[in-house]
Amino acid sequence: MEFAIKIYDVPDSGSLRDEYRDRHLAYLKKFDETTRFSGPFLTDDGAKELGSFRINEFPDRAAAERHVAEEPFVLGGVQKKEAVIHRWQTRAPFSYRDCPREKGNIQFLIYALDKPDGLAMRDEVRKVHQEYLGNAASIIMARGSLVSDDGSHQFGSLLMIDVPDLAAAKAFWENEPYNKGGLFETVEFYRWRFGRISDRFKG
Repeated sequence: MEFAIKIYDVPDSGSLRDEYRDRHLAYLKKFDETTRFSGPFLTDDGAKELGSFRINEFPDRAAAERHVAEEPFVLGGVQKKEAVIHRWQTRAPFSYRDCPREKGNIQFLIYALDKPDGLAMRDEVRKVHQEYLGNAASIIMARGSLVSDDGSHQFGSLLMIDVPDLAAAKAFWENEPYNKGGLFETVEFYRWRFGRISDRFKG
């Protein structure tokens, strides 16, 4: 099963990040075969890293939690021990290796959790939602559902998009039918970039 993992930086830990970066990258390389995406999320202008986001395959939640606990950035105090971990079910076949991208574009991560009565709205709007994402397929690197660990209950959405600029990202999200219809109780909208070992356009 796959898990979406958000690990937030400790405030003012930039100098520690430099100190632990090589150990962090070596650690990520050990999980390359089971990694769908990996990289930092950032402020809208891309100037400051706020934390790490990755989608990895693990046998269970305990393995995902162990992965976070043994992350060098966490052990070194760069990032917080308390990560957000949700099981994720993909609706697109891509990974960092082959996802839709245009050289020169920037990427955004959208992490949205439903309102308590969200399932009914999902059922009502699903067809329009699917059509909208189908028409936007050229910019969608990843899309799928956040679900309970047993896979029986859907409670959120995760999208990763590749666009020319922030304005394009916001326009896409403002018109997304689930978002436009008021499905989500909370939305985290971050600029994101591919990690140093997972960017095929690097260099």
